[in-house]
Amino acid sequence: MLMKGFQWRALCAPADDPAAGAGGAADGDAAADKAAADKAAADKAAADKAAADKAAADKAAEKAVADLTAERDTLKGTVETLTAERDSAVKERDALQAEVDRLSKLVGEAAVPPEAAASTGKQTAEEWLSEQFEKKE
Repeated sequence: MLMKGFQWRALCAPADDPAAGAGGAADGDAAADKAAADKAAADKAAADKAAADKAAADKAAEKAVADLTAERDTLKGTVETLTAERDSAVKERDALQAEVDRLSKLVGEAAVPPEAAASTGKQTAEEWLSEQFEKKE
């Protein structure tokens, strides 16, 4: 196979001979390799930064979820406490109503103290109560 002049000179000439053109081609390859290496390093740095940013965002999101979960659990506990207190008050109210009903049956009809305007004279609660007992006997 026959080589053309430029190719023959590039193979036979020393690397630093500019006339041969081999040194210029080697410098071009080295520059291209350096540029490719620099681009790869920049891409790797950008990928590493993106991964670090994503990890930081994920960590912040996990913290936010944990905070909201803790707040939700606290509110659930508060709701359960208030529900228990409400149920307790309802039971107490029902028990008091049953006691009123029981006492009303014993007395017969509910006795209501006289109104202050309807009474001719001032009557104390003790006097009114003793009067009510006298009526029953």
